[in-house]
Amino acid sequence: MTGQLTLKRALLTGAAGAAAMVLLFPQGAQAGGMDLIEVRPYQRVVINDDFVMGLLPEGNQNYVVTSPAFFDEDIEAAKGYPGSNIRPNSVGAGIHGEDGEIVLIEGVWRLDEGLPFIAVTPEGQDWGYGAQPVALKNEDGWGTFYFDPAEWEIDGVDTYTITATGTDGEVFSEFEVSLDS
Repeated sequence: MTGQLTLKRALLTGAAGAAAMVLLFPQGAQAGGMDLIEVRPYQRVVINDDFVMGLLPEGNQNYVVTSPAFFDEDIEAAKGYPGSNIRPNSVGAGIHGEDGEIVLIEGVWRLDEGLPFIAVTPEGQDWGYGAQPVALKNEDGWGTFYFDPAEWEIDGVDTYTITATGTDGEVFSEFEVSLDS
């Protein structure tokens, strides 16, 4: 594919950032896979034809997002990495872009209790889609998420707002991801 750009930016934020902008999205207005996918360590999670994800027990909040062809190699390499090691009650996100639009949003969450709901809202839209949460079986307190815009027929968008709410419905993290920042 010509003009391909793969970009990943890590953004971390906590409760202080969420306090500045509190937007609650009604659960009924959101679309997306909100049921937790529980996986074994190193298990391949297929996101789409181009991306797969794997979670590792080594390190702190350690995971990989890669192409299917490099999954095994990248999992082995990640076993020696420390992981994301994000603060409690926070979210980190990465984006992958191609031809000026975001083609994948992925990230990691850490929550003292329960499973967060992570909404991904395209720029210019007033409601979000639920990101797909993934976590290791028998491992509490952290997991990952992904959102594939093509699955929802969203194209041409280069900016999204990520909003994470805890089990109490309170926003604990909110920030913007963009190819322009």
